[in-house]
Amino acid sequence: MPPVFPDVEAMVIDFLRDRLPNGVEFGTFVPHEYDGANPFVVVHRIGGFMNWPALDNATVEIEVWSDSREHGHDVAQLVVSELMGTRLTGQPFARVVVIAGLVYMVEDVTELSQWVSTYQISVRPERG
Repeated sequence: MPPVFPDVEAMVIDFLRDRLPNGVEFGTFVPHEYDGANPFVVVHRIGGFMNWPALDNATVEIEVWSDSREHGHDVAQLVVSELMGTRLTGQPFARVVVIAGLVYMVEDVTELSQWVSTYQISVRPERG
């Protein structure tokens, strides 16, 4: 049976949900009704490449939305720390590399704060 790779977006969300403070919300897109009251972490795959059959090297963008630059930055720093901490154990990701470090932006319409970073997150197949 050929290898089957996990859903990297779901893996990253599950991993971060277990490690970030209560109240932080997660998804693959920002809901229309989001008001910034709680930080919101958006995880979405924007590309990548495979080393068949051993690794899926996903390019993943992570956005941290918040009502303030400072609060969003604190959560964004935790995201970086937790993801890079997996380099020590190799679990659950085979490798994590920062491609683009934290960039601050303000969303035009809502004026909510946004911290964006990009990673290469490599995962092994679930079965094969």
